[in-house]
Amino acid sequence: MARHIFIRFGRCQFDLANITVEPVLFLYMFANFLYFPTYQALIFNKVCIHSYRESFCEELQHNKTFKDDHKVEDDHVTSETSFWILKSTIALTATSFFTTVLFLGPFGDKWGRKIPVILPCCGALFSSISALLNAKFMAAPLVYLIVGPVLNGLCGGFIACLMAVYSFVGHISSPANKMMRLGIVEAMVFLAGAVGVFVSGMMLEKEGYVVTFTLVCVANGVAIIYAAVWLDNVQATNSEMLEREGCGQATLRFLAETFQCMKKRRSGWTLPALILQVLVLDVLMLCTSGDMDISLLYLREHLGFSQTMYGYVKGLDNFMRFSTLVLVLPFVKRLTTVRDLPLVIFGLISYAADFGITGFAQAKWLIFLAVCIGMFKGLPSAGLRATMSIMVSSEEQGRLFGLIAASESVISLLASLLFNQLYPATLSFMPGLCYVLGAALALFMVLIVGFVHYKTRRIDTAENPYMTFQEETNQVVNDPAW
Repeated sequence: MARHIFIRFGRCQFDLANITVEPVLFLYMFANFLYFPTYQALIFNKVCIHSYRESFCEELQHNKTFKDDHKVEDDHVTSETSFWILKSTIALTATSFFTTVLFLGPFGDKWGRKIPVILPCCGALFSSISALLNAKFMAAPLVYLIVGPVLNGLCGGFIACLMAVYSFVGHISSPANKMMRLGIVEAMVFLAGAVGVFVSGMMLEKEGYVVTFTLVCVANGVAIIYAAVWLDNVQATNSEMLEREGCGQATLRFLAETFQCMKKRRSGWTLPALILQVLVLDVLMLCTSGDMDISLLYLREHLGFSQTMYGYVKGLDNFMRFSTLVLVLPFVKRLTTVRDLPLVIFGLISYAADFGITGFAQAKWLIFLAVCIGMFKGLPSAGLRATMSIMVSSEEQGRLFGLIAASESVISLLASLLFNQLYPATLSFMPGLCYVLGAALALFMVLIVGFVHYKTRRIDTAENPYMTFQEETNQVVNDPAW
């Protein structure tokens, strides 16, 4: 249980009780970013070993001339790897969707929010143990690669972790400091990505699969222990009403309220604006998930990136987005009156430029240039969620973000189906076509966000959400807890 422990810095003091789920999310995402590229490399290696000799696979991965001389075999291994990555993603996403929407949401409302935070960490631990065993026994059948994702999905996976963490922070935060705390939580994702992906490449090349997956297990284990010992089991204010409901009744009520959030009749142009912004978020998830599935294969096969170099570029990508959210965005909001949707448009243009350069790149330095130009890719997600949040009442916040999480889970699955089928099919004539299509989608989303901004820009001052943003920000700055 969290206890009040004060740390003093001169005349200022900080209560450690204010630190709640932030370390859990950092450790979980650090392990996730460390796990994913290593797991992709493991699949490539296992697929190759099951088709050819181990010595042949070593040359194929580390000898550029040998790879060029055996392009047919290399394309075969790449295509099979993409296929198994698709299977793993389906196994994880399909199970996590039902676990999150049908179980963890009602469970958190009825019995408290501690277990929903811990359970996804347990699933990640099971998944990393499975990957560790697959790395230890490389000759084991390929079907065992699916065991870890299934176990992870049954515990909720990535979607459940985000839902549980945001629900926890939203529950314990006051209206004055809620935005600040949620911003810090979101920044943990990018910080973990910067550290995790950067470390993964070096560890895999120097220490191998077993040591890397062991570190993933340790990170998930520490997250579980921290959450179990430190976090309070906060409960909803309507827990007495929920106690009279069965689990099935709570599940049905949760689903009904989630979808009623979008069906509810609203004044003016609010409902179409909400729907279009959810669409933009889903397209961003489509591009992001697709990039995660094919980026390692694309950069390694097309541009000759090593595992370490891949870690450098992805670590830099996440660090740049983290810096934008915690340094650039507060600076811009404090010194200007720019609204959120114009910032979203700017971020989408940055997103499109990043994907466009990556798709046409013929040299490694262009990938690093794309990362620098795409440093504002974190703005669209943050801006859209903030704008949608102020378009619904405070009682509908959980339902809105529950619906967003469910839709993003489905889109993540569709992205894997699309990109893992499209990428192998384009290897022979344009390997970067997936990124070019992603850039085109991002530019189309610019038009949609611009249209939403045009339709909503004349909202009366009394209903203007940005006035609320400014008032809450000023209150947070003066909050002694921060």
